[in-house]
This record gives sequence, C-alpha cells and structure tokens, in this order.
Amino acid sequence: MTSLIGIVCLTLFPFRLDFSEFHSLHRSPFLLGESLKYVGRLDFFLNVLLFVPFGAGIAAQMRKRGVSRGAALIVALAAGAITSYTVEFLQLFIPMRDSGWNDIISNSMGSVAGLLLFEWCGELFLKPVSRLEKTIEAWLSLWGTCAFLLVYLGFFFTLSVPLQQQTRLSDWDPAASLFVGGDGTAAHAWKGQIAKLEIWNRALPDEFARKLASGDVAPESETGLVASYEFTGTPPYGDHQQFSSKLTWISPSDPPRDSREVKLDGNSWLSTVVPFPDLTRELTRTNQFSIRAVCAPADVADFDRDIVSLSQSSGLANLTLRQDGPDLFVWVRNQLTEKHTGGRRHARDIYLSGVFAAGQLRDILVSYDGSDVSLYVDGKKQPRVYSFSPGAALVPMLVRFKGSDWGGDLIMYDALIFVPAGMFLGMICRKVSGRDPAGRFLWLLGFLLPSALYEFILVWVSGRAVSLWQIGLCLSLTFLGAWLFNADQSCPVRSVHQPG
Repeated sequence: MTSLIGIVCLTLFPFRLDFSEFHSLHRSPFLLGESLKYVGRLDFFLNVLLFVPFGAGIAAQMRKRGVSRGAALIVALAAGAITSYTVEFLQLFIPMRDSGWNDIISNSMGSVAGLLLFEWCGELFLKPVSRLEKTIEAWLSLWGTCAFLLVYLGFFFTLSVPLQQQTRLSDWDPAASLFVGGDGTAAHAWKGQIAKLEIWNRALPDEFARKLASGDVAPESETGLVASYEFTGTPPYGDHQQFSSKLTWISPSDPPRDSREVKLDGNSWLSTVVPFPDLTRELTRTNQFSIRAVCAPADVADFDRDIVSLSQSSGLANLTLRQDGPDLFVWVRNQLTEKHTGGRRHARDIYLSGVFAAGQLRDILVSYDGSDVSLYVDGKKQPRVYSFSPGAALVPMLVRFKGSDWGGDLIMYDALIFVPAGMFLGMICRKVSGRDPAGRFLWLLGFLLPSALYEFILVWVSGRAVSLWQIGLCLSLTFLGAWLFNADQSCPVRSVHQPG
C-alpha cells in the first residue's frame, strides 16, 4: 500500500484531471497513443525503479497466502501492468503530463524485478528494518512518543506561518493604475467589448457570486464594493461608488459616443491615467478581492492580451485578467507567484480553458479569499479552486515538476505533516491500554486536535474562511498514517476500541 501511494503521488501530481481537453493525437483514450517524450536510459531505469517496491509488496502478500513463485510472478506482472496502464490513462487528462506504452513496459518490468529481489534477498533487508522498528518502539515510552509528536507538529505548524504569509498581497505596488483593455503598453492591448467592471475588497460568498455572475442579483447588495463601472455613453467613465478614479479613453482615435458598451480595437484602452493608490491599499488591507468583468473578445486568435489590469504603465502588474486565445488567465501578485514563476506574464498558474468565443459576451468573476482563488463564468462556479497553501511555497523547493499547481502542492504538504503524525499516533495506539479511559481520550485528542489547530493557524494568517474539506483531508491523512504503521500488526488500531 505504501508503494502504491508513492506511485500515485509521483505520477498523478498535481492531482487535477481535466476531461475537457484531449489531445487529438490520440484517437482513443484507451489506446493511449504514442508518447511525445523522449525516453532515455535514465528515464527507463527510473520507471523500472518506481515499481520495484510495488513488486516487492506483491511478493510479500503472495508469500503470506502460500502462493507459488510461478503464480506470484504472473500476479506481479499483471498487477504492475494494470496499475501502470491506469496511471498512464489518467495522465492523458492531466496538463503537463505525457503518457504512452513505453512507461507501461518499464513499470511492469519494475514490478517483476521487485518480486524477484524480494524472493532472493528480501529477508536480508526486512529483518534489520523490523528490528529497528521494534527498537525504536521499545525505546520510546508512551509519553516520550507523545512528546516527540508534539515537537514534530510544533515544527511544521510554526513553519506554516511564514509560508502562508507569502500568500498575502503585501507586495502590491501602490503606484499602480487601473487599466481596461490593456496594461498601459500597446503590446498587450485587447480587442473586444466590455460592458461592466466591478471590484470588491473581499471574497464574495459562493451563492452570491453564482447569482451575480448570472445576472440574478445587483452588485450593490453585497458589502465591500469599491469600484463599479458601466461603460455606457461617452468616456470618461465614472465609478458609481465614487471611490475610484474615472477611466479615461487612451487612443489616437476618437472615443465612442453613446454606446451601450465600449469597443476596443487593440490600439486603445481605458485608464485612470495617474496611479490610484487608494484602490491598491484597500485590497491589500483586507488581503481579499473579487473582480467581475462582463466582456466579449473580438476574436480568439489573439494571445497575451489584458482585459483588466491593475499595474504600472511599465507592465508590472498587481492583478491581471488576460485573454490567451480562447483561454482566461489570472495573475495575482504575491510572494509565491513572484518567487516560483519569476513574475513572468506567461507563468500560466491560474487559468480556465475554452472560456472565450469571438463576439460572445461572458460574465467573469474572480474571487480571492486570502488563500484560494475561485473562478465563475456566466453564473457557474468552476470545479477547480486554486489554493495558495503553505505547500505552494515549500513543495516546489523540494520537488521539481513542469509548471506548478497550487492544489497539488496543498495535498503534498498536508501529507508531509499528517501521514508521519498518524504513524506516531499509531505507535501511541499500541501503547495505550484499551481499558484506560484516559488513554482513549488521549488517542482521540491526538487525532482530532492537530487538524483543527492547523486549520485555525491557516485561517488566522490568510484571513480565509474555515474549510471543512481541508480539515477532512488532514484527518484522512492522519488515519492513513496510523493504518500504515499498524498494517503489519496482529493487533491493529481497532484494539483501542475494545469494550472495558
């Protein structure tokens, strides 16, 4: 089981399946198709090595059941091939992952190699490992194990504070101006129509955001609205909230007159002209924002065009909504995005594919609650939420992947904390008497309290709302760690629940 978890983490990261996109190269997803990547000797060896522990685990289970070596060999080959095929099939729908039959062959060979190595020299390695586990467990008393667990959790919880602080909007430049249809440079001027622009200093509640993006409620019915522009009539366009500056027509051509929406031709844009620090300060104060734009591109052949940008005229942005062909990209400036993407415009971290069609109006809403970014299009919330967690700051330093995915980093970081913590709790379970009420209370407290305390720390630092999903994930990882530690024991965790 441990080896299978390792395979899933290493092959399916960032754990995001996008079934809306499918490579035309593959005629049928079940045939996988020909891999586009070059498989060198090192890649082939690593693919074999990845499944060696898996094959060894198959061998151990077959030996427990008294299965013959020949049958065990067939089972290891079949299990390795099926597992590898499942991984390669799922990788078809994960951006920046590539799949093909070459990996299935090498992974299957690794599974067989793991079985053979276990048969030939498994006991040579298992005996010292088993002795080491027993020595550590005998050396650590009940209270010693509890103290070690507290130190371990205390280290990671303390580390999580500065890591989560990197999601704050404190790096935003107050000298930024608000642009519509560009970023102050002709290179990124947008072509299309825009009817509305609204900005809040807080993340909008989910139900309200859905209704707003579908036109069912008025924007003023939710507090925190700091800018509201309707592009009717003739520029300059004033803010209905009278908080933000007017948006002025910037173009060599004449401004539109008495139109229901402003039309931009790629050589013109709207701007507050001078920096507007009050808007930037208001959003950095709350560390949250929501921005809504009702717009339609002239075509989907243009790339790297800014629909809305809060930036300097030099192009250095705090916040950008950008069109890249039919896709929507969102740039939110904080320490994480600057550090792991180098501040590049083309670091495609937050995006939604297939949003735009030429001439079709889209109601787009982006909501940031201090940690998570949610996207809404025409009243529908997109299932993917981008989580700027402590893992987004740490995981890319430890593991190198193509691109970045904030949701996958969250899972990896939580697993780093709570799976080992669960293993320590599994050791405590074996030391606690099932007849001792104090022991039962200690066991339950050890499972429930760390997840709740960790969530409290993240909420306190980021300002976001409490996430029951996050608490459930941490609890699940904790129980997984306890189960893994006790999986080879005749008296598993359930012995704690024996009646007194």
